[in-house]
Amino acid sequence: MAAAASHSLPLELITEILTKLPVKSLHRFKCVSKSWNSLISSSKFIKLHLTKTLVNSNIIVTNNNSLLSSAISDIKLRFDIVTHPLNNLPHRPPVELIESVHGILLISDFPKKTVFLFNPSNKTHRLIPPAPSREPAFAFGLVEVFGFGYDSVTDDYKVVRLVQWFDEGSGFCRESSVYSMRNDSWKSVYDETVLYSLQRTNAIAVESTLCFVVISRDSMLLLKCFDLRTNTFSLVDHPDLDSYEYGKMTMSLRNLRGCLCLVVNYQKHKVDPSKFMGDPLYNRKFLYADVWELKDCKWVKLFRVRKKEIDKDCMYLRLVTYSKDEKSVLIEVDGAWFGWYDLVTRKIKRVSVLGLRLEDSPHVAFTCVDSLVSVSKKKGAIARKKTIKKDDFLSSGFKFKL
Repeated sequence: MAAAASHSLPLELITEILTKLPVKSLHRFKCVSKSWNSLISSSKFIKLHLTKTLVNSNIIVTNNNSLLSSAISDIKLRFDIVTHPLNNLPHRPPVELIESVHGILLISDFPKKTVFLFNPSNKTHRLIPPAPSREPAFAFGLVEVFGFGYDSVTDDYKVVRLVQWFDEGSGFCRESSVYSMRNDSWKSVYDETVLYSLQRTNAIAVESTLCFVVISRDSMLLLKCFDLRTNTFSLVDHPDLDSYEYGKMTMSLRNLRGCLCLVVNYQKHKVDPSKFMGDPLYNRKFLYADVWELKDCKWVKLFRVRKKEIDKDCMYLRLVTYSKDEKSVLIEVDGAWFGWYDLVTRKIKRVSVLGLRLEDSPHVAFTCVDSLVSVSKKKGAIARKKTIKKDDFLSSGFKFKL
């Protein structure tokens, strides 16, 4: 029926209709005909479908060794378990969600030894090879952070790895490298901003730029940016912050409405830090948070969330996404619960959560769209490499470059 109807409709109209459908439906419609299969599988259609779905986001959450997903709702979030490639490892490690871009997740095990690109919509995944590095097996003071984004110039998805450690002979050592999904390979990049120490937080992608939080020598928090198009680093000053004491403030980044947003949590110590045992983060008490947006190279203060506007004591909050009418923003508090913050009434409405055990917090929430983008390696390229390797003895003295 559908195949017969398709002959009476122009291709442009068929394409327009199909781009509005979810990924699951499109996978089924590939069986309608060879022409539909060819259309839906084409790179042009995949990009067009992506532009239609960027506003329809889901929430992805990591919870120990689980990955869970929920549609965005004003009243209730219902999380379902997402099967991911790290589940296939024998020891079932905790999963870390590093970033979400165009429906593709960058996930890793807890020590970041096994890293995958994974699209939960079409179930494609790719194991990223280890980055070449000179770091020792047991490095003192090791800090390793990742970033993941899309290079619009080369139509390539890239992973950036920054690592620093301390060596008794050489002092602080640092490395920067970039992985190209198109080439399936790493290469080292020069970083002239190495005097700034890394925070243990991964980067956030905004357009073709990755943004990291770093610390200067005078203990000031700054933003370090990496341009995926030019493979260059730069520094961005933070906005005019309230006076603070280092150790009583946390910063988190998010991509909201296509712009870089900065959340600055101002805190105070619960007890004397010298008498507190454990993670210093849990010795902090929330006072208020300022939310800034970087637009046209200028920081604009959007709003402030005060302690009295949250119904219980907490340590920090992070942004997740805006509502469709952009009058509310979904916030994540202490990685334990969610609430919609009304930008007009300045009140928080707590959201009911199903399928997510709050006792397993803290969790980390990102938004993710449904997309057809595949991260699997092309079978043709793999077959070609195997053929060349097999017949290599026939061409002694020659080198093949793919």
